[in-house]
Amino acid sequence: MDVGKTFQALKISTVRLWSARRAASAVEFALVAPVFLTITLGVVEMGRAMFIKSALQFAVEETARYALVNSSASTSTLATYAATSLANSGATVTGATFSVTQETTGSRTYMSITGSYAFSVIIPIVAIPDVTLNAKSRVPIS
Repeated sequence: MDVGKTFQALKISTVRLWSARRAASAVEFALVAPVFLTITLGVVEMGRAMFIKSALQFAVEETARYALVNSSASTSTLATYAATSLANSGATVTGATFSVTQETTGSRTYMSITGSYAFSVIIPIVAIPDVTLNAKSRVPIS
């Protein structure tokens, strides 16, 4: 067995291996694609959370305006109005809760409307815990 020929063949094989570029794009894509897709889906979920938070805040503020105009409305009527406003906002949110409280500070009476929603991700690629989205509005009624 000739050691020189074996070494030469090994050297040629190594050079060919390092100069091969046919599958380089596939390997690069396989390394980068999971990271890119995870970031993209994270951005989508963050946008969805912001949209739901905005819709929740809109419903609470709409209810506060309604309470300002209709100061004799009951708390259950206002909570129902808030749920209806959220449904009409275009967000498909189920499970949002609204609470309406009347509070007196000094000589003024305020109506506080609070909404909350337990947000959970649709595509659980990364384990993200549920987040509670809250919205609050307060208006003077007397």
